[in-house]
Amino acid sequence: METVLIAVSLFLLTLTLVFAYIAFDERRKRERALLSIRQIKHKKTDQKPDSTKLLSRALNLLREGIVVMDPYGRIIFTNRFARELLDISPEDMGKFFYQAIKNFDIVSMINESFSEEYKAWKEKKIKDKYVQMIFASDMDEKVLLLMDLTPMKKYENLKKDFIANVSHELKTPLAAMKLSLETLEEECKSNPSAGKFLKKAMERVRYMNQLIEDLITLSMLESVNFQMRPVEIKLLPFTKKIVSDLSEFAEKKGVIINLDIPENAVLSVDEKMLHAILKNLIDNAIKYNRENGTVTVSYRELKNEVEISVCDTGIGIPRSHIPFIFERFYRVDRSRSRKLGGTGLGLSIVKLAVEKLNGEVEVESEEGKGTCFRIYLPKR
Repeated sequence: METVLIAVSLFLLTLTLVFAYIAFDERRKRERALLSIRQIKHKKTDQKPDSTKLLSRALNLLREGIVVMDPYGRIIFTNRFARELLDISPEDMGKFFYQAIKNFDIVSMINESFSEEYKAWKEKKIKDKYVQMIFASDMDEKVLLLMDLTPMKKYENLKKDFIANVSHELKTPLAAMKLSLETLEEECKSNPSAGKFLKKAMERVRYMNQLIEDLITLSMLESVNFQMRPVEIKLLPFTKKIVSDLSEFAEKKGVIINLDIPENAVLSVDEKMLHAILKNLIDNAIKYNRENGTVTVSYRELKNEVEISVCDTGIGIPRSHIPFIFERFYRVDRSRSRKLGGTGLGLSIVKLAVEKLNGEVEVESEEGKGTCFRIYLPKR
């Protein structure tokens, strides 16, 4: 009996030791596993984030498109904006730009500038966005940058529409005011004091009317829907008509206008554009001329273009002001300009009209001696 008890005791003791060993071994395994997890987490915390992935994420947040190519023109990177705008799919990575980009105009532009270091184009409408494209390259990569100008364009269009609408709305009441003042002038001829105030009021109404006319002209030139209608224009009689309209103003200042234009000079341009250019340049040449000065309008043919120049013997423009004279509402001498009835929009209209005709405008001036504007238009 004692032997059986001893045997059972030994068996239970052995069983207890086995279970204890198993429990200890499992605990040790769990501790090792936990230690391994902590070490992995610690390593991950200490590891620096992948800078390439971070850069890619940052570039995907931009509202500008970026297309990076290798020296042979294979696409190696695009951000989200560029992919959406140019319809580039993930499968297109590694393909040549002319295979991946579906827009033929953009492919042509890249192709033309592929060997250049830097090239910028004017804004272009792609899908529903206005985009300016810039292409740059070096020995290793070539980059196409697509700058989204849509918000700016929308703002500009709202501003243009506002100016156009306000200008048209003001035109009718101003015409009524002018008519009323002219009637009062007739009634107040016997009252010099009242006539003096009426004269000042009439000058301000004329100024406002001219400002509105200029704003409407600018709005017309900037309109997306504006269509040019080129016609054959005999330059000499056309210029004579403009000079005739300004003759009263010229006579008051004693300014003589000379026309050096051949009788056979003919231009194929939009009539409204040419009228806006010549009228504003001749008007300025009279306005800022000295007493008994002269204005010369001349014409000459060059190899691929024609030159029309309007030169005066007036007060001239200081050299420091010349880069800014084509900006809207810019005046060299504000007090003098207002006194002479200038709106500050005439040269802006000239520049915009010349650009619409695919021409260029240049200016030369010397203080106290005069100013010369030269318009270059392509032959047609």
